[in-house]
Amino acid sequence: MSKILIIDDELEICKQVSSILNKNSFKTSYVVSYDEYSKIKDSNFDFDLVLVDLWLKNSSKQGIDIINELKNNYSNLVIISFSGHANIDNAIESVKAGANDFIEKPFETKKLLHIIQKNLLELKQKVTINNYRNQISFHTKINNIGFSDYIDNFFIKANKIKSNSSIYLYGPRGTGKNYFANYIHMKLSSNNPDTFINMNENLLNENDLLKFSSLHNYFTIYFNDFDNFNKIEILNYFNLVKFNKINASIIIDSRNSDFDVNLINNIDYKFEFIPLIERKNEIFPLFKHYLNIFTKKKFEKNVSIDPLIENFLINYNWPGNIFEVMNVAQNLVNDMISPPDIIMIDEIKKMLDNSPINSDLYDLNYKEAKEKFERDFLIQKLKNNNWNMTLTSKTLNLDRVSLYRKLKTLNIKID
Repeated sequence: MSKILIIDDELEICKQVSSILNKNSFKTSYVVSYDEYSKIKDSNFDFDLVLVDLWLKNSSKQGIDIINELKNNYSNLVIISFSGHANIDNAIESVKAGANDFIEKPFETKKLLHIIQKNLLELKQKVTINNYRNQISFHTKINNIGFSDYIDNFFIKANKIKSNSSIYLYGPRGTGKNYFANYIHMKLSSNNPDTFINMNENLLNENDLLKFSSLHNYFTIYFNDFDNFNKIEILNYFNLVKFNKINASIIIDSRNSDFDVNLINNIDYKFEFIPLIERKNEIFPLFKHYLNIFTKKKFEKNVSIDPLIENFLINYNWPGNIFEVMNVAQNLVNDMISPPDIIMIDEIKKMLDNSPINSDLYDLNYKEAKEKFERDFLIQKLKNNNWNMTLTSKTLNLDRVSLYRKLKTLNIKID
């Protein structure tokens, strides 16, 4: 039962609103001034939502002051302001101060209940997402694939996935499908990374999987780059898991939204990953996120960024999506001898516009130069082939499994 505090200088209104909310399964308390509110806040303040009038007669402070205090002291609290002298400026001012919503007096019961229920639901989802973000290990941090409501909704839906499910992830390369697959696995396996089978790296046959299932209570079969697998072969894995009652989930990672009609009835959940260029508001936060990871790892400190970089990054088309952002940030830090006071826009332009193979190699020892050359060479080949693993492996005359292993060794992420 959600607890609601009503703050209004008119006692009758407090009683009326309290009665309405109590009849709708809310627990309420009310005060008529800032001084009465102060006594509550200094004791045991355990409310989920506060309704506060902006104009309080005979009060040492007004509603805006209370909103400011509440926002500074309680992060997981819904604040709804209201007023009988309402205008657009009042609403804007209260939202700027930290209110989640605004309603004009006198209000209809139906409208009041709708606003309260909507905001409490949004709070619940926010708390759930924050819990996810705090619980996930580095390899499955959702910060690695974005910060928007679009991404958060993925993880709300993912929380409902049960073991022995089949999940279809589709969208362009580099949009975070691999991270999301790892997140689903870690959630279902109680954080056991050893039972995540990437079929691109270890193409196990039926006997291998049956043996593996006898050794583990649960595991995940992951088909990365699904479009290059034999569809009949994959259907056989579905049947193998089903008929042998193996406790395993199957995750398919594809670039296409349409797939074999024989597989449709076997899919329990579908997730579409859109290109980074279609969610531009995430580009700069992602770049800063990865830059902070790599600078902290190398120098144990963050670095400042030229303000001009944000607009430049937003207007770049990022064909490699999120993992191109990550690779640019990593290469930028790899080239640093010491942390600069500020990263300038020219350094980013050079990183994106020029071939990554440059004369800096001559300043390195043989082992470092060889590793940097291989890394930059493979990234450039992947870019040339629009991050398509099959085309890149053909271009390099290297089988896909060997290419995956080489990318893994060099810590090059493609999805």
